[in-house]
Amino acid sequence: MKSEEIWERLTYLSSEDISFSYEDVNRMLVFNPTEQVLYFQSLFLPLSYEWMKDLSNFYNYTSVPKSYYEAHSIQYGWKALKTKFNLSMKNYREGVRFLEICDIVTKRDVTKKEATEALNILMQLGQSWILDFGKTSEKESQETYAITELHSSVSEEIDKEIKDNKNLDDNNMVAIEEDEAIELNSLILETAEKEKEKVDYMTQDLITDQEWDLTTTLQEQINPFVDFMHQYDLTTADYSKIFDEHTKKIEYSIETNINQKIIDELSTSPRSIIITGNAGDGKTRICRNVYDQLVDDEFKGWPESGIEEITYKDYTIRIIKDLSELRDEVIVSELKKMQETLQEEDSKLYFLIAANEGKLTHTLVKYSELKSLKDAIIPQFMSPNKNLKEAEQIKVYNLLYASSSVYAEKIIEGWNEEKNWDICGDCSSRHKCIIKDNHVAMSNKTTRNRMMRMYKSLDMNGKHMTMRELLIHLAYTQTGGMTCRNVHEASQSEAIENLAKKSYYENFFGNNLRPEVFEEISGIQEFKSLDPGYISDSLIDDFLLNGDLSSQDKTRDAHALLFKEGIDVENGSYYEEVKMYRSNINGDNVNGEELMKKWFPRLRRKYYFESKENKKVEQLIPYRHRFEFIGILHKGKIEHSTKTQLIDGLNTFFAKRMVYSPSHQLYVSSDSLLVHQIVGLDQIEFIVQGKNEEIDQVSTTLTLKINDVELEVNLVTFEYLMRLSNGGMLNVLREHVEILLNSFRNRLISFKKQDEDILQILKFDYSQGAFVLETIEIKSPDPVEDEEVEEDY
Repeated sequence: MKSEEIWERLTYLSSEDISFSYEDVNRMLVFNPTEQVLYFQSLFLPLSYEWMKDLSNFYNYTSVPKSYYEAHSIQYGWKALKTKFNLSMKNYREGVRFLEICDIVTKRDVTKKEATEALNILMQLGQSWILDFGKTSEKESQETYAITELHSSVSEEIDKEIKDNKNLDDNNMVAIEEDEAIELNSLILETAEKEKEKVDYMTQDLITDQEWDLTTTLQEQINPFVDFMHQYDLTTADYSKIFDEHTKKIEYSIETNINQKIIDELSTSPRSIIITGNAGDGKTRICRNVYDQLVDDEFKGWPESGIEEITYKDYTIRIIKDLSELRDEVIVSELKKMQETLQEEDSKLYFLIAANEGKLTHTLVKYSELKSLKDAIIPQFMSPNKNLKEAEQIKVYNLLYASSSVYAEKIIEGWNEEKNWDICGDCSSRHKCIIKDNHVAMSNKTTRNRMMRMYKSLDMNGKHMTMRELLIHLAYTQTGGMTCRNVHEASQSEAIENLAKKSYYENFFGNNLRPEVFEEISGIQEFKSLDPGYISDSLIDDFLLNGDLSSQDKTRDAHALLFKEGIDVENGSYYEEVKMYRSNINGDNVNGEELMKKWFPRLRRKYYFESKENKKVEQLIPYRHRFEFIGILHKGKIEHSTKTQLIDGLNTFFAKRMVYSPSHQLYVSSDSLLVHQIVGLDQIEFIVQGKNEEIDQVSTTLTLKINDVELEVNLVTFEYLMRLSNGGMLNVLREHVEILLNSFRNRLISFKKQDEDILQILKFDYSQGAFVLETIEIKSPDPVEDEEVEEDY
């Protein structure tokens, strides 16, 4: 087809008032490429929408609303063309590239080269659409245009007739009685209405069944993204889609740095790669993503063998999606092949293997013929964050070291993009929809940051949630196990009373859910121990109960904003029950007890996630010093005052008594108060672990280093030592840190040789009210000189 013909069809679809010829845009590209890309986008949007309608008709699929093909949501609409309407992979990738160029406009001016590329892509897509559907669409458009013109012309004539009759000549109207005039005008209007109805009926005949469905279902919408999240609901009978092995099409994906790094390595500077981690960490998904990125053909599913070979450029990549699923003899055979590639200088075969660390280690150790491979892999298991020589030919990526908080943040941001929720704006149930309310709350920066503190608590204690567990947890947090249909079916009273229990801050901790549902997900069990609903703080509780009575406008406004309206607080029911409590109806004891039991756990959780009091909310979790620890890791440095508190805490733990050290020296003492070593503050290194963005790892620990002896301080250890330095009890949190701290002390004791001439102990000093250092000098007895004995000769 000629370029001018394609261009004419594209501009015909557009609703733009001004259109340019194909020759014009090519000329203007030179002078203002950015403006031209914006113009191309205005043509791309209606093209995409028409393409979706044509594919929908062809396959007899239900179409999606036009709102998906507007500038703010076109990426989702374009993805739907591939995932729901079978758009070819070639056209899909062309469209993705076109949208990438359009996105550049929001960041900087595009170049002439980029604008030319966008124009070429638009023309290629236009030609593909015209060849497939253009003639049919043109015919329908012409028919629609003709009937629209008919509608307009008839309407104009009727309106003119009405106007003319309303403005009859005064001389004629004088001759007609008033009642007759009213009757005549009424008859004229009735006739006009009938003519309009007739034309409307003619126009309606041209509306397709799918368009009719759209116009009649705008009241109760079904959000496809909510259905997507619902597939992660563990309470349903079939949730197999949460396993990548059972998924052929990826509708929504979470982009991770480690995933992109592996793809970049295999496509630019290839080497064999082993991906390890727990079940559900996303090992198979990465293998799948590598296939999708490096192979033009659409993914048809994994072969029965679980092994897929792909050719890219001039080399071959052998993908093993799960080594643990293979028989032992097959595993050994594949590992031997990998070992051979290490010994060949110009090997064109590379491996990508997803493997369980334990299974792989067992095989490498058991079979001596795999010694070379073992020597290259095992050291990387032992030192995962170090650049080792062994990694030059084969690299091990352990997904266990990826931080859960990084992936959780990506999921929350991706799932709550407005394009996924546009359809909810036209839904009649939106005012009682707790799912939509949860989306609004989780889109708020404050709420999102508080959630991240929870996930960071896991990271800072060495806990790990797999990608699958995160998807399950966050899907339940957002939906409470509900769908749009559940919301539609709920009566108004049920929406207020029962749907309120499905608020995100209740779902996050698994409240109102059978305990066994999440019992195998350790991260969620950890969250239960951090639940702010069961921790009382007098100032916060007073705000919850009496904040609306405050003399300060700021406090009253904050209280009303949090608790006066919303489905989660039953649209003001809390305020009404507080008034009943204050008016002493039914007696203080009964009413007060019911109020506390029903509302305070829920409101504390809401206060924690949504209050603007950024530091004050930390009073509602068990860790009193978490905010400070997060600050240290974020800044990458530790203040002098915190260093001294940590040393004071260690002194108290070692001695099991309150110790006073005026210069904040570390007394390495035994339980018997014998001091084996004294370490100055300037002799102790405080090392904040750096983050590694390439493998999605954030800073999670602080290390104390004395010579070659190290103590890794995580969140619970930091909390324990800080509490001890402030007079806390030894037994609180002791079971979590005792072995670690005793081991650190024992290594320090063994490192230092005791001086035989002095004895250093800790002795109670009444003036200080604590134990202080006392040095005792040990004097050796003077040697006894032999008396001279006179010999008797």
